[in-house]
Amino acid sequence: MAALFWAICGLAACAAAYWVARPLLAAQAEVGEGAPASTRTMALAILGGLPLLALAVYLYLGNPTMPDAPLAPRLDGALEDLPQAAILARLENELRQRPNDVQGWRLLARLRVTLGQHTQAADAWQRLLDLTGTDVEAQVGLAAALIEQQDGVVDAAAITLLDAALRQDKDNLQAQFWRAEAYVQQGQTEQARRLWRNLRAGLPDTAPLAEMLDRRLAE
Repeated sequence: MAALFWAICGLAACAAAYWVARPLLAAQAEVGEGAPASTRTMALAILGGLPLLALAVYLYLGNPTMPDAPLAPRLDGALEDLPQAAILARLENELRQRPNDVQGWRLLARLRVTLGQHTQAADAWQRLLDLTGTDVEAQVGLAAALIEQQDGVVDAAAITLLDAALRQDKDNLQAQFWRAEAYVQQGQTEQARRLWRNLRAGLPDTAPLAEMLDRRLAE
């Protein structure tokens, strides 16, 4: 397929060259041998130059010895056997065919989070919210993505999402953590301390988050 594509491009370049040079060739035929040398030179330059330019582009971008590598076969197989980039491409392709697939958008959002693609993750979480209306994971995920995009600043939009999630699941760890951070940024340390204590109560002493919460409470 790749070779056929470049062959078509080459033929198209030749046709374009003839179409551009045709008026110059017609003018030369009418004038005959008295045609200016510049006219003949320009016509020859166009006829030869465009195909050569197409060849140069092909040599730069194409590779006649490289076999075709269609996308579909590279995305086949079990998801656990595919690299993350292939899984991402497969999910995006499937969601183009099934744009209302709730579980597909959830998986896409989670994968984009693991890849650090916070802007794209926010788009996927928002799409999931649009489909479900009230999904705690999507609310917290979108809030976290917005916070990551703003270098840790918890703005009003993120707070609204976190509060909505906590109304449905008051023990959601991630929602509590970011809501406490919002309280700290607003100078409301008592509210932050209350959430930190609640978070700490459900964690083992060896958990990294527990150690961080202990330091925060000690401060």
